[in-house]
Amino acid sequence: MDKVRTINLLSLDRLNLEEQASRQDYFRMSDDAIVIINGDIHKAQLFNKEEIYQLMEPRFLLAMQGWGDVCINLQNYHIEKGNIIITGPDTIIEVNEISDDARIAGIVFRESIEIPEEIVLKTSPTESAWVLRLIYLLWDVIQLKPYRRKTVQNLLQTVVSGVQEIKGAEDDTIQSGGLTRAEKLFIRFKRLVHQHCKAQRSIPFYAGELHVTPHHLSALIKKISNQSVMYWINRATIQEAKILLKTNELMAYEVADRLNFPTASAFSKFFKRETGITPRMYQEHLRNN
Repeated sequence: MDKVRTINLLSLDRLNLEEQASRQDYFRMSDDAIVIINGDIHKAQLFNKEEIYQLMEPRFLLAMQGWGDVCINLQNYHIEKGNIIITGPDTIIEVNEISDDARIAGIVFRESIEIPEEIVLKTSPTESAWVLRLIYLLWDVIQLKPYRRKTVQNLLQTVVSGVQEIKGAEDDTIQSGGLTRAEKLFIRFKRLVHQHCKAQRSIPFYAGELHVTPHHLSALIKKISNQSVMYWINRATIQEAKILLKTNELMAYEVADRLNFPTASAFSKFFKRETGITPRMYQEHLRNN
């Protein structure tokens, strides 16, 4: 039986920002963003090992030192120095391990910024140094009096656009040879599952979206991940169900409706089969902890 874990909402509205600032040497707040340089993740006391978090605001992270193992929207990543992560709102992240010496440069965006999908990439020393210089420039500008909001907003967009261009160049390299066709299809499959699992949970649907046969998709996913197609679909569905049960305190029949189950009973049976407990038991566990 899977261990029951709470979906922890991580939002600026729920944080004591003054307390967070006191724990970091380089922490700046403005109306548009929070900027952290050489941040100690352990001092922040935000992430606990093997817990699930929903990030409400877009975030940027550059690993300056150390390493971490995380799962972002069902994809596992090993993060090391020079790696960059950009996530949009409502991103789901599981923190599995973070080294004691991990240090990051980070941005939490207060205002909406267009991030169509998460970006996780390994940069060269030249690229990461260039991105870090942008963050230092943002750090300086954000402290100017009077506040240069237009300049700050343009710099925030420049950081995101710069990383998107680095990612675009990397994708061009992959297209010309790097990841195998099967590996690229697996990445696309998981992205589709994350986008559509609330309404679509059939193998033929995802096979059609990927322009392969259901049999070919099943065989390929099993070979690449050592897990079945339905494992990934069910995992994403349970994740979405737990978010609804935790964040909105919905009744089982309401969650069943939002997740396109035919009845509340069908949803409850699915939830218990996958987690070992009923939706009501899960909510009771959350209330008692």
